[in-house]
Amino acid sequence: MLPTEKNDPPGSEQATGTSVSLLDRVRANEAEAWQRFVRVYSPLVYSWAKRCGLQNQDAADVLQEVFHAVSRGIGRFRREEAAGSFRAWLWTITRNKVRDHFRGGGATPVGGTDMQQRLQEIPENEPESWSRDGECSRAGLVRRAAELIRGDFEPHTWQAFWRLAVENHSARDIATELGMTVDAVYQAKARVLRRLREELNGDVG
Repeated sequence: MLPTEKNDPPGSEQATGTSVSLLDRVRANEAEAWQRFVRVYSPLVYSWAKRCGLQNQDAADVLQEVFHAVSRGIGRFRREEAAGSFRAWLWTITRNKVRDHFRGGGATPVGGTDMQQRLQEIPENEPESWSRDGECSRAGLVRRAAELIRGDFEPHTWQAFWRLAVENHSARDIATELGMTVDAVYQAKARVLRRLREELNGDVG
């Protein structure tokens, strides 16, 4: 059987059987949750701003504007009203802040591109190709969130998840190496993925 998680911090999934999502904790004005949120999502927002044609400092300015808007509007976010995901809602805010930055004359387009042309080139929806590459990728988002929740799990649980879900080892080999059953390996993967979905408000494939 999978060993009992004895060293889980109070409030963790293992200790309580459930976990409050990162967004719920941000809505509750928890300082630590906001710090975790910024660590997970700031590379995504910054990368979006750059892909929309902003130079480094302008992208950093937009990043601050986006998180200020998020802090004021997070209580109103509802998945069913935001094209099905928090990522889509965050993209909409970022897109609008980038447009505002160009219109306000605070941005210098990369390569001297005409401002009106650059505005027209900003897509309404995040291109699917962006979500597969670099800091914009869903894999990158999951990796950053995973780094933050790793300490909530016993080492064998995390190792089973990582080797099965990320390194693609066989469940049987993992079970033999870690002294677990095959079922326990799959359960470990499911538990960590459940936490990741909660941290990312379901935005995990």
